[in-house]
Amino acid sequence: MDTGIDFNHPDLKINFVGGATFVPGTSTPMDDHGHGTHCSGTIAAAINGAGVVGVAPQASLYAAKVLDKNGSGQFSWVIAGIDWCIQNKMHIISMSLGGGSAPSALETICNTAWSKGLLIVAAAGNSQGENPVPPAASNVGYPGKYRNVIAVSAIDSANAIASFSSRGPEVDLCAPGVNVLSTIPNSQYGTMSGTSMACPHVSGVAALTWGAHRFSNNEQIWNLLASTVDNLGVPGWDLLYGYGRVNADAASGALVQPPAIPKRGV
Repeated sequence: MDTGIDFNHPDLKINFVGGATFVPGTSTPMDDHGHGTHCSGTIAAAINGAGVVGVAPQASLYAAKVLDKNGSGQFSWVIAGIDWCIQNKMHIISMSLGGGSAPSALETICNTAWSKGLLIVAAAGNSQGENPVPPAASNVGYPGKYRNVIAVSAIDSANAIASFSSRGPEVDLCAPGVNVLSTIPNSQYGTMSGTSMACPHVSGVAALTWGAHRFSNNEQIWNLLASTVDNLGVPGWDLLYGYGRVNADAASGALVQPPAIPKRGV
């Protein structure tokens, strides 16, 4: 769920299956901004001998266009997009978007999606630079702030929290989000930074893990993701890194189901 996907991109067209747009004035989920195409490449750019490779290079990509050509949107579009994902039986919703406040209807639809078996992943936000918070406080945005949404903070190549990354008690996991190379429209490639780039890393690992554990439900996939992380902060959970950096190999290769691990959020 983003600005759409450039479904003609050579790295993405193999795995692109379909989608819908909820942005007035648009007729297809074609990306007219670039953000959604970049996130999609991180999730599922195909192995085709060129370009980049996504975390889950055989996952099916569906585009729910809920952000416009400026990268902006309304929560009513997001809610409609989530409902489309529910009705069309998606497994994973990846939302590299958010805001400082949200209507209660957004939490309601997220809870409904989770109860229907969907796994929801969202960017924690990039508010630390503009709205720094003291220890134990929070600037995690919505919908990442909700308990039934996995909030992802961003780390750099040295495994340190990114200076811009939101943090707080709602952070669940962390993933790379600084100078990430991925697909951009018109068959091109480029780097972007943000928790928007960290979020699709987790979505990709979730897809890879679900593919390896096909009879699992969303809670079990969450437990696999959270129990197989590489811890980066204090032992256990912390405000910056959540439970830790997601580990694709460990999560998808786990042989036993771990015990339940609490999801963070309000």
